[in-house]
Amino acid sequence: MGDDKESKQAKTDYACAGERHYGDASYLHGDGRLLNADHLFGLAVECLMKALLLRFGGSGKVSMTDRKNRPAKMPFWDNPSTGDREPLLHIAQMCSALPLLLQGRPAPALDEALTRVSADFEKWVVDDRYTDGTHLDLDLLARRQEAATLAHELHLHVQFTGKLP
Repeated sequence: MGDDKESKQAKTDYACAGERHYGDASYLHGDGRLLNADHLFGLAVECLMKALLLRFGGSGKVSMTDRKNRPAKMPFWDNPSTGDREPLLHIAQMCSALPLLLQGRPAPALDEALTRVSADFEKWVVDDRYTDGTHLDLDLLARRQEAATLAHELHLHVQFTGKLP
């Protein structure tokens, strides 16, 4: 790594972040730190699904460029319903965009994966990191852990094969 300013700037890498969040969530879950594990499982799913959409959502023009075609720190897509280039911020937005976004061969596999993982993350919000933790639902946590594991395994499959199952 160089000493210049550009080489020291953080680079957005959803795949790397998703893997890191998944590993940390699994560790915290095993250590009984369930609220933080739940939070990181959610971040893992969100990041891993963004990585997959960036890789396979080309027909919907998913990229890291904003409305003015400038580099962005989040994925954007061309929404044919509105004619706008919109950010894909969270799982709910990805689910709303998915039917319009995915076409072609990878569409069914990615649609199934996102549908399966999103069901248990509908009420997951990143702002839960500010709560006192009394709302944690252990059954929901177990389903979220399974969903995060599914997203992780799907990501690993893509890493090894270059394609969706």
